[in-house]
Amino acid sequence: MKSIAVIDSGSGGLTVANKLFDRLPGERIIYVGDHGNCPYGNKTEKEIREAVYGVIRFLGRFELKLLVVACNTATALMLDDIRKMLDFPVIGVIEPGAEMAAGATRNGKVGVIATRRTAESHMYQKMITDKLPGVSVFEQACPKLVGFLESDENREAEIASELELNLAPLRAADVDTLVMGCTHYPLAENQILKSWGAGVSLIDPARGTAERAYEALKEKGELSGGTPEEHLFYTTGDAVEFSEKVKKWTPILRPVVRPVTD
Repeated sequence: MKSIAVIDSGSGGLTVANKLFDRLPGERIIYVGDHGNCPYGNKTEKEIREAVYGVIRFLGRFELKLLVVACNTATALMLDDIRKMLDFPVIGVIEPGAEMAAGATRNGKVGVIATRRTAESHMYQKMITDKLPGVSVFEQACPKLVGFLESDENREAEIASELELNLAPLRAADVDTLVMGCTHYPLAENQILKSWGAGVSLIDPARGTAERAYEALKEKGELSGGTPEEHLFYTTGDAVEFSEKVKKWTPILRPVVRPVTD
């Protein structure tokens, strides 16, 4: 059975996997979290490329029909390069999120919170303005947020402080639509809404990404029916710790979690 692969710098891509479970219930998902190199957003471009290429080499042992690059940073830096390497569809998360934001804004002012690397790439700005000329896009890096969300400790106070600091300029810019430009950020959706207050459309690109995956498989005639026996979860970090995150953040109560091996 051919599978869908989902790759991310850590556990954040589980938010994308959840949308794939909902939209494509007949598909087997193979998830790879590169926890050993997380977070990507604070690394150099060379380090990110080496890490992602390593994950893709590992996936070469599986029979795949589609790859979802769930990491915004990897999508921004190297989506086109990854597509050239593979002979099946590769979907990133930025364009679906940009499309959703362009369709949601009422006042033409869109905010994007992201890792430093994603913000510096300005890919959200480019894609949103391509889809809605004249829109103003304000990108804000939140460099500490991924680390707080990946932590096994209770970091709610730090998360609240980081959000208050980084959302303030976007509120001041009067944005009415806010893109969560990192797959980890939906894990803090309630805190984001609490920090922002009323009156913002919060965009989770995972929803649009799952829809694109569905359309790509439908076009190729490769949609699977039935129910897959299991989904597989791999990590370059601690498999026990990742297993607990999978159980906490997905509907999979008894996940098959394994370490990435050469």
